Amino acid sequence: MRQVKRFLGRRKFFVVTGLASCSMALAVGCSQSVEAPVEAEAPAATDSEVAAAPAADMPKVKVGFQTGDINNITMVAAEEGYFEQVGLDVEMSPYSSGGAMVPALAAGEVDITWFFPFPSLTAFATGVDLEVVLLDHAPLTAERLIASESVPDMAALQGKTLGVTIGTSGHHSLLAALDQAGLSQDDVTLVNLKPSEMAAAFSAGQIDAAWTWEPAAGKLNELGGTDIATAKSVGAYAVALWGVRKEFAEENPEVMMKFMEAWDMAQKDYLADTKSGQKWEAERLNLSPEDFGAMVDRQGSTVIPIEDQLSDEWLGDPGAPESTNLYKAYEQYATFLVDQGRLDGVPEDLAPLINSSYIADYLETK
Repeated sequence: MRQVKRFLGRRKFFVVTGLASCSMALAVGCSQSVEAPVEAEAPAATDSEVAAAPAADMPKVKVGFQTGDINNITMVAAEEGYFEQVGLDVEMSPYSSGGAMVPALAAGEVDITWFFPFPSLTAFATGVDLEVVLLDHAPLTAERLIASESVPDMAALQGKTLGVTIGTSGHHSLLAALDQAGLSQDDVTLVNLKPSEMAAAFSAGQIDAAWTWEPAAGKLNELGGTDIATAKSVGAYAVALWGVRKEFAEENPEVMMKFMEAWDMAQKDYLADTKSGQKWEAERLNLSPEDFGAMVDRQGSTVIPIEDQLSDEWLGDPGAPESTNLYKAYEQYATFLVDQGRLDGVPEDLAPLINSSYIADYLETK
């Protein structure tokens, strides 16, 4: 797996240079015939260089993130060096989907993970001791139903073939859209496709419409597809989030505080200059700044400031997740996944899945 480590380059230069100097001094000191030269005093480290050095007792933090969506603030935190600035040694590992991170979490291959509610719920329900501790953004129109000319509106979906990634939030939202139109899953033919497979199927006329998300959704628009429903129009709860293995969080409270600090810094940086902050994701997706900016606009994303996340709209107060919209969404999703045969049963208690105490502790320090 590729590791995103370009921002470590400058620090590595200082470390390698220092090691080379030490090696030279050692060689001179061991020589009987050469007098060790008097070295000039090394310049004092700047504040930024001191801040960049991870604490010796801090563990390496294995961070997983989902590449099939847009990770602007994550990339700002990594590429602009905010993780390193607060003293974290972060190893970034990309995964093609949220589902791919569930076994990685179970195996301890990642500690903190960026993904979405469905894979986080699947992980929790299948025995991974996971906590959702931080939110990123709410992509209100990133997920949408995009149709060909043969489907001018929702009513025309009857008897049509629709592409969707079965068992995902897109599938759940599609059923809600069908229900709004007075249709059911039995009135259409669903084809299980990965987002990356949607454009080819749509172009070949194998499907009449597809429910998916950016960047796949934008490719369908480029092929002439028209949006006829969105996550927002069907009232879906859409949010990107951070989950952490509970054992890791409890054993490393200082890491959690520093992670919140780095995220807060990156979030404020991004909000202060979004176009500049988007350059890293544009580069990762091999898009021009203009095309990438248009994609973000199509997402209809709302960045959720860390100061606002303790409200009932999001994570809620520590110890009271049941009153939040996120908790209510998890209840709906659990029932849906059981109905679809993706889970054996609804977890008896979903409350441990949401833990806002790390944000609360961090905000108290500000």
